[in-house]
Amino acid sequence: MNHCEQCLGEARREHTEAIVARHVNELFQRLPMLSGFWLRPDLEVAELSVFTWPGYTAGQDLYQEVMQSLVELAEERPEAVQLMRGRTFARALH
Repeated sequence: MNHCEQCLGEARREHTEAIVARHVNELFQRLPMLSGFWLRPDLEVAELSVFTWPGYTAGQDLYQEVMQSLVELAEERPEAVQLMRGRTFARALH
């Protein structure tokens, strides 16, 4: 692979990484109780971490919403799948 091809590949990867980051950040904004999640290599959510408060219990619907969001991203951007496998995503606290 020559230098130009390598630069193009890196630029594509960075672009895809930015798309994944934006999608996940939007997911955290939409779901304020979600604090983080870990994806197995098969893209199934292995762990889901949530903020809790009196009277709130995270249920299967939260898991389903996270999974549906990730499926939509994978269908829209198949190149993002490799960047999501086996990763942990956490809410950025400022």
